Amino acid sequence: MALSNVMTRSLISASSSMKQVKAQHAIKSQMDGKAGVLEAEIKLDSGRGGDVTKKKEELEHIQKKATEIGQQEMSQLSELNSNMNEAAKADTEEQKQNERIEKQREKKRAERREQAEQLQEQIAEKASGNVQIPGEGEEKQITVAGVEVKTKSASTYNTSVPHIDERVAPTTPSEVSASISVNHSLDIKT
Repeated sequence: MALSNVMTRSLISASSSMKQVKAQHAIKSQMDGKAGVLEAEIKLDSGRGGDVTKKKEELEHIQKKATEIGQQEMSQLSELNSNMNEAAKADTEEQKQNERIEKQREKKRAERREQAEQLQEQIAEKASGNVQIPGEGEEKQITVAGVEVKTKSASTYNTSVPHIDERVAPTTPSEVSASISVNHSLDIKT
């Protein structure tokens, strides 16, 4: 199964989104580490009796930022998941449509093959002499320039569609033949 354009674009988008999420996660991890260090310093300083108000404010600020980054990570992952689900649905629809189109094409190909086979069978039957062309072999008497001529109908084309041509039937010695001769002379002056 090949990836469709929709799925390819979604995967590229997901890849860049995952890189952003990883970068944010790295920042959050650093902030969590810094918050842990500040908590340890606050415990030490409060045990010694020092002022820890600034460190508590900084710890609160860092924890707030880390929470915001964590929420951003979760929203990006949720959005990424919904985008991938939509892309999968669109990809499925596109594949179904492509399958329907391919089935229609295959049906047309099968019809064409069947027509070609039928045509080949008709040609083979005609070539074997099993098909009688209407009017084939009929003789007629026609008059051409005052001369009676016999014609015989016959097909002269090897096509699947019967085609009838008129041709002059061969004469026999008992038939009268007519001949017309004309002499012309031309004077050419230069």
